[in-house]
Amino acid sequence: MDSPYAWRLAFLSMFCIGLGGGAIYLPVVALKEIAAEFGDRRAVPSMAYMLGFFAMGLGGVFMGWLADRTSPRVPLLIAGVSIFLGGWLAASGDELLLYAGYALPLGFLGNAATFTPAMNNIQGWFEKRRSTAVSIISVGPAISGFTWPQVYRWLLPDHGWRQSLIIYGVTAGVLLFLCAFYVRPSPVARAKAARPKEDLSILPMPSSFLMGMLSAAAFCCCAAMAVPFVHMVAFCGDLGLSPARGSEAISLILLSAVAATFAMGRLSDHIGPLKVSLLCSAVQVVSLTGYVFVQGLAGIYILAMIHGIPYIAIVQGYALILRRLYGSNIAGWRLGVVMLFAMAGMAAGGWIGGAVFDATLSYRPAFQLALAFDLLNFMLLGLLFVGRRRTMAGLTV
Repeated sequence: MDSPYAWRLAFLSMFCIGLGGGAIYLPVVALKEIAAEFGDRRAVPSMAYMLGFFAMGLGGVFMGWLADRTSPRVPLLIAGVSIFLGGWLAASGDELLLYAGYALPLGFLGNAATFTPAMNNIQGWFEKRRSTAVSIISVGPAISGFTWPQVYRWLLPDHGWRQSLIIYGVTAGVLLFLCAFYVRPSPVARAKAARPKEDLSILPMPSSFLMGMLSAAAFCCCAAMAVPFVHMVAFCGDLGLSPARGSEAISLILLSAVAATFAMGRLSDHIGPLKVSLLCSAVQVVSLTGYVFVQGLAGIYILAMIHGIPYIAIVQGYALILRRLYGSNIAGWRLGVVMLFAMAGMAAGGWIGGAVFDATLSYRPAFQLALAFDLLNFMLLGLLFVGRRRTMAGLTV
């Protein structure tokens, strides 16, 4: 516990998560190129993006269960092989093969196998600095979002989207497969034969209700988060700003997210993850309220930095909340279920923003709906906070 190997494993896991998430950014960067090959229909790359996100969430439940039954190394080995083959499959044929590649080998068996098993495993390696280790894991998607779009912009002019996807699959697949051999189960997992099953009697409410509440909260916060993030470039264009300004705002969100994740992780050590998640939800209320009214570039930049504070921190909070509630004997599939709803929220939020804009020709109603989602998230977390205080009086939330 808390050994030098544990810290090395945390950074390696972050690296693997960054590798596993790379495919999801190709339909964003190469949207026009992919659409041009399928009748100039932008719905095709958008559907691949949505399938990849949703399949990642669904596969996380299975991979969390599989890691519990075997070892966290096994999902990572599967991810390496699947991403290696998935890049070729998605790039090799027609529209259906693109969807199949993103849904199964790149999403369900690939990206999904990197996050949930790593998050569950790393928490069993730490006792004193668990929140900091979770923060390291949590910035993996942000690092992926920084890195792979730049790689694709460099590859696309000379190789096209199909060859670029194959290059990604070979690179990420081989590296993930090799990294898997460094991964070992945590001391807690290795002792699972001697430890008891989950003690559900310590929960502040029935387990099924608690899981439903956290899953709904995860969906709501991520749906709210995705609306301005996915539509930032288009929103800036509607305000008369260049697409480059929208890209800069997205970069600011990610930069702020990385810094805030570590800060919120440290804060969780002192006040508890549930209070930190409530704080992050409140911060998101501020940013989404600002997007309803903002008109200038300076305001967009400021709101982007505010919006980035809970971007990753609120999601890592769910992992810490689950472990705080269920204890060290928590089943690995529980985080997978909550992350499934979080990924579904990210996918749905991006679509909802576009659908509301198509219906109203304005992003203001879309931001108002995102604000409503976040207020619901705040209320759900608040109910959990009150319920835990009442049933576990005197204990740190």
